Amino acid sequence: MKKINLILLASLFLGVISCSSDDENPNSNPNQVDPNPVEDVVLEANSVSQGLTVDGANRITGNAPTPTGNIPFAIDETNQSGFLNSGFDITFDAPQNFAGAYLQVRSNDGTFAPDYLDIPSSSIRAGRNKSGILSKSNQKMDNEVEIDVNFGNDIPPGKFCYLICIYDNQGNISEPVEVCVEIEAWGGNSALVGTWNYTKQIENGVTILPGEESDCGDATIVCANEQELVIDNAYCYVLESFALTINSDGTYEYRSDDTEKNFDYSASVENCEATFGAEGSGYYISKGNWAYDEEEGKLSLVEFEYVEASGDQIFDGTLEDGEVDFDGDVTIDGSNMVVKFSYEDDIVYNVEFFLSK
Repeated sequence: MKKINLILLASLFLGVISCSSDDENPNSNPNQVDPNPVEDVVLEANSVSQGLTVDGANRITGNAPTPTGNIPFAIDETNQSGFLNSGFDITFDAPQNFAGAYLQVRSNDGTFAPDYLDIPSSSIRAGRNKSGILSKSNQKMDNEVEIDVNFGNDIPPGKFCYLICIYDNQGNISEPVEVCVEIEAWGGNSALVGTWNYTKQIENGVTILPGEESDCGDATIVCANEQELVIDNAYCYVLESFALTINSDGTYEYRSDDTEKNFDYSASVENCEATFGAEGSGYYISKGNWAYDEEEGKLSLVEFEYVEASGDQIFDGTLEDGEVDFDGDVTIDGSNMVVKFSYEDDIVYNVEFFLSK
């Protein structure tokens, strides 16, 4: 296949988005903190490229193949965060005949890495489904592809950009999109340090207190006597408590305790009336590192260890490369914190999660 030389590839991106953040009025955000200067360092493209890995990808010397432009391709966020010893995810809508992606690192001084990653679709795997209450902020839709890019231990805080294009099984290659990454240092806002306890949440305007039912769903069944029965709130989730501890050394730990109510299908069919089984209880513990993006006012929790319990079953694990558990806007007012995020499940849910210490 033809190769794009550096001059031609650079000319394709005269209008790229700068990796540097826009200046902001420091008085416009009550949570604004002084930027961490190490995060503004422009990283050398080749060093970054050598430290990036994607499971199942092939590293190829030279420049990525020439785009044909026959595949529509876009990424919503062209500026994103990366995390030490962890990396970043690339999420986008993919066509049905999607076969893979090419990724090449570019420093924001215009220098390209001398190699690129060929990431076949066969190497892209679904992430672990998690029950952490904040994990909904990173919920992936069915039609989305997510590429998990991992960092080696030698990649420091700083900035770089990469070009990514996708290809199909007919040999068509999309025009590339440039995305700029700021690798966050751990920590970043001393006002977040402490133990924060859940007080309430507001979901699409509805207030939910600890111990109250949420995420309820109805069910329709056909009874033994062939009558139809509609069961309101056939199953519900209840968040009993949640505590998040943020430490000054850049680590965090949280625990959520919950119960679930589910209807007894067999008994409800037999009696043709709503019958419920015993409530199930569980908990989730997440441990890892946190980072605060001072430009965006966002808090990120990167999970490296977890414990998940449901009834008598307990699962635990260690995530060597880490996994973003929460990523959302945060506002602090003294001893009160509000985190905001959205997720989609048939409809879009906008959540405000209130905590205090």
